[in-house]
Amino acid sequence: MRRFKISPSLLFGGLVLLTGCQPSAEPVLDEVAPLVVTTRIQASDASTWSLTGTWQARHEIPLSFRIGGKVAARLVDAGARVEMGQVLFRLDPRDVSQQRIAAEAQVASARAETQNAERERARLADMLKRKLTSQQEYDRAATSAQSAREQLVAAEAELVQAINATEYAVLKAPASGILLDVTGQQGQVVTAGQSLATLAEKGPLEAEVYVPEDRRAQLPTRAVADPIGGEPQIPVSLREVAGAVDPATRTWRARFTIDPAASDGVQGVALGTTLTLRFKRPAEGPGEGAIRWVPLGAVLERGDGPLVWRLVEGHVEAEAVTLLGIEGEHARIRTRLPVGTQVVALGVDRLQPGQTVRVRP
Repeated sequence: MRRFKISPSLLFGGLVLLTGCQPSAEPVLDEVAPLVVTTRIQASDASTWSLTGTWQARHEIPLSFRIGGKVAARLVDAGARVEMGQVLFRLDPRDVSQQRIAAEAQVASARAETQNAERERARLADMLKRKLTSQQEYDRAATSAQSAREQLVAAEAELVQAINATEYAVLKAPASGILLDVTGQQGQVVTAGQSLATLAEKGPLEAEVYVPEDRRAQLPTRAVADPIGGEPQIPVSLREVAGAVDPATRTWRARFTIDPAASDGVQGVALGTTLTLRFKRPAEGPGEGAIRWVPLGAVLERGDGPLVWRLVEGHVEAEAVTLLGIEGEHARIRTRLPVGTQVVALGVDRLQPGQTVRVRP
């Protein structure tokens, strides 16, 4: 019986062929398109936008004494309506009264010195004519008389200051209006210029609002104030905008005055009452795109301008937009895309132009 000898190389080759014919234990999977969440571009209210504010007096005057002293009487409370010239506070008058007495005495003394010096000058002038005295003696008397007159002027000025101090010890309302707050108390020792109350001057009210930074450049000069409580709308005009942004809130304080023809619409409105200021949006120019709303997560910024991913037949295309502002969880954008356009809302930072995606149902 013939035996065949199998070489080791032939045996190894057969094993390799058999192994290649076996199915793979780990099959290769095709690349799966990323799963994304989409949304649709929403229309923005193209007619108006609004800010919440309050009614304020045009002039709010801090009230204080022009001299220091102890408060002897407080005659008003917060919320009181006062008239111009009405007494609000009084200081203890004893110190200013003594200062006035001293000033009056100094004036009397200076006046006596002046009269005496003038008589001496006149006497020496007569003697000089008769050559009974020297020119030097007369010049000395004339100088003394001039000095006495100047001292009298200074004493009279100090008396005027003392009289004024007596008047300054009584704090009166510089204008008619309402006291917003009163902090001064009887018995309190105050310094000159220390605020004791704030007076809202009587007159037309103004609408005060705080404008976000992104709306500052397009702030209209005309608006309509809508008071709370069903009152009729009141047309107003921009009067002033703060010279700098508030460092804490990053907003600009703006004041709007009531049109004269509509001033009767706020009669009886309390200071500080809340209002809504409504503005008309400017007309959109041709080719600039329209103002739309999208979720904040739909906007992607990669350093070359904001964009959104538009869904086109199962793949995404980048669409440049202009970011106008952020309000809550939504972004206000300007875009040429129409309302209802499907865009990616989540996962925008993982996409590339033309990439195929799957939409989460």
